[in-house]
Amino acid sequence: MRAAMASVLLAAAIAAAGGVARAGSELPRHTGMYPKQGAPLAMVASDVDVVVHGAIVEVSVTQSFRNDTDQATEATYIFPLPADAAVSAMSMTLGARTIHAAIATRGDARKRYEDAVSAGVGATVLEQERPDVFTQTVSAIPAHGTVAVTLRYDATAAYHDGTWALAVPLVVAPRYVPGTASGRPTTGAGSRPDTDRSPDGSRVTPPSGPDAGGPTHVAFHFADAVDDVASPTHELAAHGGGYALTDAHSDHDAVIRWRAHDPARGWSEPGATSSDGGYAAVLVEAPPAVARAAGSKLDVTLVLDRSAASLGDAEAVAHPLVHALAGALGAHDSLAIAGSDHIARQAAPGALAELERVWARPAGAFDLTVVLRDLREQRAKAGGSAAGAAIVLVTGGLVSDDQAAIAAAQAVGAPIHVIGVGSAPNRALLAAIAAASGGTVRIASPDDDLAAFAKDALADAAAPPALLTVNWGALSASEVVPAALPRLGAGQARLVVARVKASRSANARAAGDVFAIAELPAEKAVAGETSALGPLARRWARDRLDELLASPNPDAKVVEAFALRYGLVSPYTSMVAIGDEVVDKGGVKHSVSVPVSVPAGMRWQAVDAQDRVATEKSGEGDVSGKAPDGAPVKTVKEDGERGDGKGGKPAKDTDHTRREHDESEHHGTRDTTGTATSDAKKNAPPAEPEPPPPHQRKQPVADDGDDDADGRGNGDGDDEAKSATKSKRHEHAATSGADAPDLESSPGATVPAPKEEAAADEATTDTGELVVVKRSGYSDRGWGAHVDLGGGVVATRGTVDGLGALAVGVDRGVGGRSALSIEGALWLAGSDVQGQLAAGVTRALWRVLASAEVGVHLGDGVGPVVDLAARYLVVPHVGVVLRYDGSLLFDRGSSDLDHAFTLGLEWRF
Repeated sequence: MRAAMASVLLAAAIAAAGGVARAGSELPRHTGMYPKQGAPLAMVASDVDVVVHGAIVEVSVTQSFRNDTDQATEATYIFPLPADAAVSAMSMTLGARTIHAAIATRGDARKRYEDAVSAGVGATVLEQERPDVFTQTVSAIPAHGTVAVTLRYDATAAYHDGTWALAVPLVVAPRYVPGTASGRPTTGAGSRPDTDRSPDGSRVTPPSGPDAGGPTHVAFHFADAVDDVASPTHELAAHGGGYALTDAHSDHDAVIRWRAHDPARGWSEPGATSSDGGYAAVLVEAPPAVARAAGSKLDVTLVLDRSAASLGDAEAVAHPLVHALAGALGAHDSLAIAGSDHIARQAAPGALAELERVWARPAGAFDLTVVLRDLREQRAKAGGSAAGAAIVLVTGGLVSDDQAAIAAAQAVGAPIHVIGVGSAPNRALLAAIAAASGGTVRIASPDDDLAAFAKDALADAAAPPALLTVNWGALSASEVVPAALPRLGAGQARLVVARVKASRSANARAAGDVFAIAELPAEKAVAGETSALGPLARRWARDRLDELLASPNPDAKVVEAFALRYGLVSPYTSMVAIGDEVVDKGGVKHSVSVPVSVPAGMRWQAVDAQDRVATEKSGEGDVSGKAPDGAPVKTVKEDGERGDGKGGKPAKDTDHTRREHDESEHHGTRDTTGTATSDAKKNAPPAEPEPPPPHQRKQPVADDGDDDADGRGNGDGDDEAKSATKSKRHEHAATSGADAPDLESSPGATVPAPKEEAAADEATTDTGELVVVKRSGYSDRGWGAHVDLGGGVVATRGTVDGLGALAVGVDRGVGGRSALSIEGALWLAGSDVQGQLAAGVTRALWRVLASAEVGVHLGDGVGPVVDLAARYLVVPHVGVVLRYDGSLLFDRGSSDLDHAFTLGLEWRF
């Protein structure tokens, strides 16, 4: 009888768990990296056309967004471009109409776009988040329709020992977002939150999953004769007199290499007007590697990234590369390992042997900023060879606090020679770290001769930087960029561009070599281009813009005016195209995020699990509470006043400011007057206030009386004043694979809470508690289930028996780190089979989940039971549980108090 009763209880509990799990799959959950399957999403396919003329590369890319839903939709797509891309034209094709974009300040472009969204008009806006990360937001994609957006940009090819190479990035890889979540609505459509150390983390972490991206077709055309065209990443095919490749899921960078017959090293072109003179460019090449003198000593500190993001394809290159680096060191050299592992300085074979012993162990997250900060401290404390050791950094650079990492690299006070690995490395950050520290950068590919690669890398570390100069001859050059040449590795080259009085053939001298400067042929005008400048002029303008952004205290107005003058997208300026036909009369309310592929070969499950675990610890000092550029974060207070905790001037009382304040108590703008140097300013957002993000927008009332509208107006009498505060745009969270309801699409960069709120959060939120909340899933108000298996003792009527227990339960997050739970348990106490059914509350406290439940005990007596349990989650879905059950049992007119103690394992789903 008792056994049958317990079996019924257990079957009911298991059925309840299964039923809830199925229901939970219908609800928004913290799906993170792997988007929810079956959800209607705007898909994207890309066609890229590349024309190569020496070092100059002109690219046209068309992105096609298809809407498979029954309603007009807005799509947000986070995608990469080359780190030196100069975007100068954009157009949108909707049906038979093509609309060309205009360049505008970022705030103005966003406001115009938001107005178009409210009016239901087709529109698109392009915004720059990082030098190589952009956001394309497209609205009013018709139901079952397609919108195509075409961009034109210029980039440069890389040169090394006679070989040219071009990397066309196809995917933004998952990035580690350090710090504590702000707790506010996120600023972007990404799968990770904004934090105190990465206030715009959600803008650079697109929702992603295996094979989630659409296809990309890339065609290459060469203006000059070339040989040995090959790709280490894709299969090339002949195409229209050139070459082409296709990436079915756009999941890794496309790299192509070639050799020129007679490589040109100088070019010139006339200016847009006769008064503009012209522009000239020369390729400056560093000398080849020189063998070290016999008996010379080289001490190397190898900073190695073995985080989850480095597993797979990146590790397949990094592991043999580390062996090659160690093998290239001589008997007098020494090697120390830092970063993911810490191995004391010793002879290279010994250090490598120790590294091999720990290589198979999980290394945890790689917090690049903290690693570089610790490296600086270690060098300051060290003496002898350790203090002056050459630094070689091997990483994919997949972090989101780029500017803090760049500032930390500069503060090390020594050159950092960077080696990038992986199928989609953060090339812009890697180059910026090398430039800021005075080091070199190289990207390793699977087909590289790693022994030769290692020798070149160590030659860079052992030799002083080569003195590189340019003599422009009779061209009378001025305003040369870069003003100071960055350090080049052995055999590498850099394009240097200058303004000249007139464009003409001439001779120039660079690094001691004399060569001719040839005039570039005139290019065809591109419809809708934002300036009439040629490719060299655009290259000069982009490089000059980078220098303005990298200055210690950039003047926002000066930078903005320069970008507008030369028609370039920048952190301060955007391109916006607005149609003239209404697609959705009620305004577009449905918004989705376009998912991208996880980079090929990346073990996405490990990355997803690692990125969910907060690694922020107290005492981080200068790496917390900063904007990405290292400057203190200023916030907008709830009363609309801008301040930094010390008081500030009121923000302008514009309609936009009032509209933003109406919809959310939490909004802000990042300070643009920080003190970080190097490239730290490239990502600063515009100084002016930006329109509200999509989840804070007011939507007009649809003509059919949409129930979403509440009719509340702002008193100005126009259609936009009639807002729908509970817009259908919240569907974005359920369909994008992002956190719900926090991670919705929105423009601009935001900031952490004001200092007063941040202090309160710190007082009540511990890092460990955040770990538990993320692992348990309680923060997303979703359903979960768990199974416990354990053993212990039970004391009844003065006797003690052994106890075996199996429990199955379900819980429902209610926010605030709490959940409601119900659990059924089956016990084997001595020879008796017993069971109980209880319900209660579970709460995340520091690193444990504490629960209290009450219910009924059935079996050897019947009566009320109180269950107290503490669970420690060792890894995301497995934990240790310790529980106490106190039961008051009634049987045949008597009563007994049982005490049961159980220790076991728990699996959470």
